[in-house]
Amino acid sequence: MRYLYLSDSKYWIFAILSGTALILAAALNLPVELPIGESFWDTYIYIDGAHRLSIGQEIYREFHAPVGPLNYILFDLLGSLFPHGNVALVIQWCMMLVTLPVIAVICLQARERGPFAVFGLLLPYLMFSLLPFNVTSWNVFPGVDGFAYYNRHSSVLLYLLVAALFFVRSHIALVGLVSVLLLSLAFVKISGFAIAGLVLAFALLTRRIGIGVSIAVAALCLSIAAVLEISTGSVSAYLHSALRLLDANDGVLLTNLVTTVSARFDVILVAAILAAYLLFSRLRGGENLLLSFDRGHPRNPEPGRLDQDWLWLAVLIFANTLFESQNFGGAAFVSTWPLLVVLVLATPPERRMRLSPLLVLVGLIAFPTATKVLHSAARAAATTINNVAVETEHLPANMRFSAKALTVEAAAAAQPILSGGRATYEKYADANILPAYWLYFDHRFQVNVLKTMDEVIGAIRKREADFGHHYEVIDLRDFANPVTAAMGRTPARGISIGGDPYRAVLPLTGEEADLLSQTDLVLLPTCPVTAARKKLHQKYRAAYEGFNRIALTDCFDALEHPRYATR
Repeated sequence: MRYLYLSDSKYWIFAILSGTALILAAALNLPVELPIGESFWDTYIYIDGAHRLSIGQEIYREFHAPVGPLNYILFDLLGSLFPHGNVALVIQWCMMLVTLPVIAVICLQARERGPFAVFGLLLPYLMFSLLPFNVTSWNVFPGVDGFAYYNRHSSVLLYLLVAALFFVRSHIALVGLVSVLLLSLAFVKISGFAIAGLVLAFALLTRRIGIGVSIAVAALCLSIAAVLEISTGSVSAYLHSALRLLDANDGVLLTNLVTTVSARFDVILVAAILAAYLLFSRLRGGENLLLSFDRGHPRNPEPGRLDQDWLWLAVLIFANTLFESQNFGGAAFVSTWPLLVVLVLATPPERRMRLSPLLVLVGLIAFPTATKVLHSAARAAATTINNVAVETEHLPANMRFSAKALTVEAAAAAQPILSGGRATYEKYADANILPAYWLYFDHRFQVNVLKTMDEVIGAIRKREADFGHHYEVIDLRDFANPVTAAMGRTPARGISIGGDPYRAVLPLTGEEADLLSQTDLVLLPTCPVTAARKKLHQKYRAAYEGFNRIALTDCFDALEHPRYATR
């Protein structure tokens, strides 16, 4: 019995996943202070979106978001269970509420292939699910990547989808897994759902997924979507918002594709070479490795003639390139990894012992991505030893971050320069350029954002005490509004959170303008004034007619509703 326990991989699967869950729960109960990283905007979107949902605001009706509602629902759920957990970790790990059971089922199904299959699928999943780091970095200083969470989540969901297609034989399990993953992708980011549709369409053509399973998946997903629509109306509202956002971003696909190919040329080139190598092997009479993979593990239905190793790799390269073009950053191309595991398993054992071209190319596809993420994590962990806390008085305990002493000192020294040089930064904004090209990736800027938000919360409370006001409805004309969540106030309705005025802010409707006109206080960050911040103000200016502009701090002006002028 003891030998069975040690040798049976199902015990290891449960032990690893249960241990992981316990470690995460412990980490979320500790006062973890993370090193702040570049472009932390998406962290604030999650805080803003989850807070809005928690107080009853209807997404896509009372506020718009650039992504699906599942992001904020899961973050709010996990955050309510662990209110003191660092927000960056809660956001990164919240999707594991969905994916942890999915990987457990996939690994149990993969046990028949041996421990290499199980751990070849499990370990990459854990790495990309646990570590809050992107493959691409724009700053030499280490820190947690506080943006592209939904890109990383979508990449893991696509990874699990491909793994399920190749390793799950049970039709019931496959229907359940594919349905869960499709619905999750649809309500995380619609572009990930579209890519999943492309992959599943090819799976249907190759008969790697049968017509019966496809019909069952479609029926289950449509039934759940119909129930949600009838009960909440959220599905049609989400689709309408997504179509409005798509219309506002028409015509950028080709440019983004070129950027993607250049940014991820290392992986795309090697993957293309591997696809060509597999095709060349077939032309020379070599066996289709997918046939070898399925030998001894029959599928129903049997895969068709299009079920070729090189074709699958080519489709996944194309799908991931398309996905990355709409989702810069994150962990794109990891959804090819389950196929790489398939190729290695299908290689005869004697060839695995040699340094064959196939194994070299598989390694060259996987290692750059893995080493970049692990390197970022190791450097961030190492820097925490010498980092200093970003001291704040009014922000909640779950927004604890640290930075290099040099960064914190430089941010403090820069703040009076930013506030005193407003006229200069206004000129940069009028010219539609940033004062520094990498401004948002500069850790000093991110420290400055935290500190000035903390200061403006203190200033609002002081003004309320001095004048007897109570500003219940507060807006922040920036990318997101975490201030209301930190203060326990109501964020303004009728806006787009994730406010990138160049691609994510929808045109203001008359109804939305009426909602915004009821805002008590509109915060305007000015350290520094940027083109994006000015455009965000201009896009909503009509709703603020008659508001009085006041100075709250050196780095924040505000528009005060005229109802407060006579008090």
